[in-house]
Amino acid sequence: MKIRAIFLSLIFTLLFSENTNSQSIQGSNTLTSLELLKDFEVLKGVLLKYHPGLYRFQDSVTIQKHFDNLQQELNHDMPISEAYLLFSKFTAKLKCGHTFCSYYNQSGTTKDLLFNKNDKVPFTFFLFDKRIFVEKNVSDNELLKQGTEVLAINNVPVSTIIDTLIQDTKGDGNNNLKRLNDLNLSGLGKFEAFDIFYPLLFQNNGDTYSLEIKQPDQNNTLQINVKAINRTERLALIEKKYGKQPSTYDDLWSFKLLNNETGYLKIGTFVTNKLTIDWKKFLNKIFDELNENNIQNLIIDIRGNEGGDDEVNLVLGKMLAKKQIEFPAFKELLRYEKVSDEFRPYLNTWDNSFYDRSGKVIAQENGYYSWKKDRGNSIIKQNSKAFQGNTYLLVDAANSSATFFLTAGLKQNKIATIIGSETGGNLKGTNGGQLFFLWLPNSKIEIDIPLIGYYPLTEQPDKGINPDVEIPLAISDILSSKDKVLETTLELIKNK
Repeated sequence: MKIRAIFLSLIFTLLFSENTNSQSIQGSNTLTSLELLKDFEVLKGVLLKYHPGLYRFQDSVTIQKHFDNLQQELNHDMPISEAYLLFSKFTAKLKCGHTFCSYYNQSGTTKDLLFNKNDKVPFTFFLFDKRIFVEKNVSDNELLKQGTEVLAINNVPVSTIIDTLIQDTKGDGNNNLKRLNDLNLSGLGKFEAFDIFYPLLFQNNGDTYSLEIKQPDQNNTLQINVKAINRTERLALIEKKYGKQPSTYDDLWSFKLLNNETGYLKIGTFVTNKLTIDWKKFLNKIFDELNENNIQNLIIDIRGNEGGDDEVNLVLGKMLAKKQIEFPAFKELLRYEKVSDEFRPYLNTWDNSFYDRSGKVIAQENGYYSWKKDRGNSIIKQNSKAFQGNTYLLVDAANSSATFFLTAGLKQNKIATIIGSETGGNLKGTNGGQLFFLWLPNSKIEIDIPLIGYYPLTEQPDKGINPDVEIPLAISDILSSKDKVLETTLELIKNK
């Protein structure tokens, strides 16, 4: 099996982010219990018939309890906001990082009702040990300076807020590192989990937020009020105050020589369909420069990169294959051969072949299907023109899909020294590669449903990948903008 293009659902949902097939929800924005229970039956049927990893992390009894609880919760009339939360909480319980009520795919009406209001906090932040620290402040209150810790919002402790939000945040298995990473708030891009779920779960009365804060190097706490804002306005104020921010996918790719011995390649996304640069030529030029200048060390930084097009793994792998690279082997399993007429009206995707696998799959005794044609393990043969120096891969909890597999492949073959913190994703495997976009008939809420389950050949722990060199981060390093991971890497290079 060649490694399938295990696209992070972000890629696929972005392709359909302006989906016009979804009709607006009812004008009252209120859904009856009968409408919601119909949506529930469709969702349950699709998951049971087509989801390849429903029982990867939980047994059938537990999954049935999740279904029963959702059915009970939907047994009354409710607004679309409550329905969206309930469906999101349910999909999060499935512990599949590619199954969620996509922010990108919802109808324009739903986005306006739920996501685009003036109910966002007027600052960005990073999380450290379930604590919120201000990164950029665009409120009128200058007390909210960089590094200030927010202890409570509207009298609710931040730890309580994070523990609540994490229940609605997607992730693979019981690895919460990716979920916590997703709750950081950068203010960039179209949507972020904190902006989606916090206003829905902790509804604010009025247009201000009350904050309890503690400034850096201060022991006393302060109470301040800040005005709520919308996401577009916040980004405009960020750029006015802090300068131009990365606004395109191209901005997330860069390369520079740190000195005459070391090159630094930053790849912030594998979402290649959104790049305007020719990314393959970009990489070819870099590796030509490395070889022509006899550069001995290459740092590849994929921190913050969830994943995307798995072809990036293959292209990078070939350029690094000073010896043969064999990516970790997985069994690819599906749950169906052909989509039934009952559910076909609610499913959308980008390739019609996904609806009918006839002649391409073989039924297994356990109710799954495997590919009729064995696609084998993905092997990259030794490349005589590959980079011959030392490679260092910088990783963190964001790496959860294609970047997870890149980390696994380079570590398994000892092609690179892996440095940073434990990754997101899960060694027990993931679901993805192909998706159905499920449109619930009455609420018009869209839910991503992955179609291929990738199962390791041997039993693996329920966790991410540990780096070869793990760098514990201190809050002081982050507050001082000290990149301890990069500094440690450079020190390793120097000592080597």
